[in-house]
Amino acid sequence: MVNRIPSATITLSYPLYSCAFDPTDPSRLVVAGGGGPSRSGVSNKITLLNTSNPTELSETGELTLSPNEDNVTNLAIGPRKDRNLTVFAGVNSSLEEIKKGKNEHFRIFGINQPAKAAKTSGVRISISEVSRHALFVHKDASTYQRLLRLSHPYDNFPQLGAVATGFAHEPEIALFDVPCAGGGRWKSRGTLDIPKEAMDLDVVQTGPDTYQLAYCDDHDIFTVEVSKTEISEPKLVYTITPDEGATAKASFKSLRYLTPGFLITVINKPSHQGVALHGYRLPAKDQENARLAIRARLPKGVSRATGLAVRNLSPASSPSDKQGETQFVIAVAGIDSSISLFTLDHKAAANVDLLADLAPVQVLKGVHASNITGLTFSSFTPPKSSSKTPSEPSIKLASVAVGCTAVVHDIPLKKHIDKASSERKGGPPRPSRYVLALKSKGESPLTIITLLTIVVLILALVGQTFLEAKDIGTPVLGVRPYLPTSWTKPFRKVPATNEKTIKDLLSDANTHHSQPLVIRHDETGEGSVEGLPSLHVGIHNEEVHGPATSWEDLEPKERHLWKERLKKTGHWVEGMGETIFQGVLFGEIGGAIGNIVGEAL
Repeated sequence: MVNRIPSATITLSYPLYSCAFDPTDPSRLVVAGGGGPSRSGVSNKITLLNTSNPTELSETGELTLSPNEDNVTNLAIGPRKDRNLTVFAGVNSSLEEIKKGKNEHFRIFGINQPAKAAKTSGVRISISEVSRHALFVHKDASTYQRLLRLSHPYDNFPQLGAVATGFAHEPEIALFDVPCAGGGRWKSRGTLDIPKEAMDLDVVQTGPDTYQLAYCDDHDIFTVEVSKTEISEPKLVYTITPDEGATAKASFKSLRYLTPGFLITVINKPSHQGVALHGYRLPAKDQENARLAIRARLPKGVSRATGLAVRNLSPASSPSDKQGETQFVIAVAGIDSSISLFTLDHKAAANVDLLADLAPVQVLKGVHASNITGLTFSSFTPPKSSSKTPSEPSIKLASVAVGCTAVVHDIPLKKHIDKASSERKGGPPRPSRYVLALKSKGESPLTIITLLTIVVLILALVGQTFLEAKDIGTPVLGVRPYLPTSWTKPFRKVPATNEKTIKDLLSDANTHHSQPLVIRHDETGEGSVEGLPSLHVGIHNEEVHGPATSWEDLEPKERHLWKERLKKTGHWVEGMGETIFQGVLFGEIGGAIGNIVGEAL
């Protein structure tokens, strides 16, 4: 079992704030940042890194931006156009331009795609600015482009992009279309005014020309439907509420789509009390809200999270296809510069989709010496079976930090065959997919053992208390004197299986005699084990046994005493009814006999 994740680190000359892999080539990583519009001498740059070597990163191209403008705040890699890779970025204009009401924050760069021979000859790759634009409507001097996301790329389908403001007095989200590879120019789709600034956002394609935008502020999740001709108003689908007994709320930090029906979020607990991952099932109808589908906590040492990255290892091939069985790899960056890795399974059966097994895999501690500012996974394409040089498949995880470092981890994968799928003789083999080669960690066995021990101890205490209450066995706890009287009454003894009921006794007597029968106590006072006088059923002889009274003529008090006496010895139960007593005489149950019976009962 693989348990080590190889990594490579490079230190650049400027603070890094964002990173993104080439969607078609995981060996190409774009990082960006800078010192902003300052005189510190720290440049604003975009750098292309070669990540093909799991233990070494190298620069293959770099673009230095204007020192009068802001640093690069975010990146997203779009499709190829001709031989250029499109890079979308957020860069604020110079202070002079912003004062004039002109902030062309939305930048597009092109990275030249070298020929195959140039890739191995060490030729520097050129990066150039293609265009710059302003997508935000409101003119706010303090605003910058804080968020940037593109929907997942599908062959021959356009993508939808979204950017959101930061530090804005009037928060907004702007949408734009991204043509598929080799297509025309991107174009703006309009803006959304939102009441609170978005903490994070993401976009998913739901059909050939339909999309959904999801964004969260501190406590709420909203969704927006985007079609070819229309953009809906934001719809509130989930609100965080305080934990029971608490007043402070947790807050959303990050949000990503898993599928069109599920979201995963990172939640920071109040007062730096920890971090949680929550998966939500999105509503299928307008009147419904999102529902919590799965959740997990990060290690206790991570008090707050700073970033989230998610990768679907077996995505659907087109937006019209239903997502099948797959595993998601999830990375959460902590404020302590750690990265917590999780796996999450998506199960699809008939028309039901489920999230399952959100499990921790490994914590990468101290990845950077400073705060992590960017986190992203590479794409993954399963290796072809005909490959002549088979290598261990992997997915790359890149992270960057304000301390000028970029780190890439190579996370190994393995082929997985679903054992639940049936294989017909002579038919096609079972479908296979790739999952993490690292084993995820279920709930700690120590926790389970502790809970079982507590349960067994409680059951043992309850059992011992019960035995002592009924005066059974040797006292250990000594609790009987302190228990309520009703608890300490001894069990009523039931006759042995060979002892006859009153019905049997009467029936036996009737078989041998036709005279009236009497139920009476032994006048000698000989007692049974229950402390009651012995019971006799037979022919009534008034001269010998004294007077007797039929059941119908007995006083209610006497009837009650007889029933209780017969129940005490198990001769009669309520279910037998009183009809069996009709025509039967009963002896005295008052006087001395009554006192004995009363004490025993």
